[in-house]
Amino acid sequence: MEMSSDLIKENHRLLKTCILYKVLQKEPIFDSYRNLCDTVGQDAMEYRDFEFWYYRFYHGNRDFDYDRSVDPEAKTLVDMPVVLMNKIAKNLDPVERIRLRTMNHAIKAVADSFPPVFEKIKITVSDSDLSWSLNDKMFICTKKCTGCSFWRPNSSEIEKYEECYMKKGLEYLAPVLKMPNIQVNHLSFTFFEGTPDRDDLLPAQFNAKSVHIYSKHSNEAVHFLSAMNPGYLESISLEVMFLEEVENYGIIFGTDQFKQAKSIEIKEIWRTFNVADLSSFSHLKTFKCQLMSDDILENLPRIRDMISIFKEFESCELEFFLYGNFPIAVFAQALGAEIPIGPLAEGERLTITHHYQIPDSNKCLEFKLKQEERNCRMGIRKIR
Repeated sequence: MEMSSDLIKENHRLLKTCILYKVLQKEPIFDSYRNLCDTVGQDAMEYRDFEFWYYRFYHGNRDFDYDRSVDPEAKTLVDMPVVLMNKIAKNLDPVERIRLRTMNHAIKAVADSFPPVFEKIKITVSDSDLSWSLNDKMFICTKKCTGCSFWRPNSSEIEKYEECYMKKGLEYLAPVLKMPNIQVNHLSFTFFEGTPDRDDLLPAQFNAKSVHIYSKHSNEAVHFLSAMNPGYLESISLEVMFLEEVENYGIIFGTDQFKQAKSIEIKEIWRTFNVADLSSFSHLKTFKCQLMSDDILENLPRIRDMISIFKEFESCELEFFLYGNFPIAVFAQALGAEIPIGPLAEGERLTITHHYQIPDSNKCLEFKLKQEERNCRMGIRKIR
């Protein structure tokens, strides 16, 4: 069988006979070419040569000895006018343009002339799979006993490879993240326990307007936060599960990304709350965090006074975790608020609104305190 395949591959008349046979059998051209390559070898004939002889035989021309050198040189994709190439690239979405730029250097240059702008990129890494979504298109590379399987959008087939799932997945993902001038409105990272280190996932400076990072350790969160362009990044959301030492916040607060952001959300219980740390938030328009402290009532007036002098401040949300039966009326009294009198309806939770006039200003801080099952949620906003 091996000898017969080689014999056909080396004899152009036999190759043309195979093509003629497929034409006479009315086999579709793409299926014909794929079957020929499967039988004879992937390098048996280039598709454009196969296409020439297929359609020549299809239209009744059966001359095997036709001299193609007398024909005009066939046009290729790179012969397309630049204006037309620009129009095609412009009308593709960012994901479609990724494929276009892999065709050749000329088309890559045209595709790269349009900065790729994604609304959302979400990346999830675990010890068993690497998945990512580019806008609404989802890709998944999963670890298998031997190698990995890869699923891409708009495909009914699962591709199988012998490589490690991380290596194969990054062959597709890393070039996307390193595209010239890439811009993302929202970038999300989720790193589960046991995730392999991927220091090469992002370029040195990545343009994302907002970023969400979920990780187990602060050094991992800081590493990927530091890859964001601090002149472009506006909003930061962090979920760090094992940020037990308060000093680790100093590492985050010390980054240029944090210092130049407009909005921060930290989804982590502060083991020890130091009111002085709140000064690091003075440049922010909005922020949200969870707090835990034994002396929080004594610190509430200090928190209020500190926030009142933040020049850029617009609003924030503070979540206080409570030990035992700790009604929000106690919080309200610490702020000097009046406690509403009267019974609550069945299932209703007490909400208290308090206004604090900012000294030497026509503005005030509005506090909204709401009792929840195990915590007190305090929303603060600056109003006139």
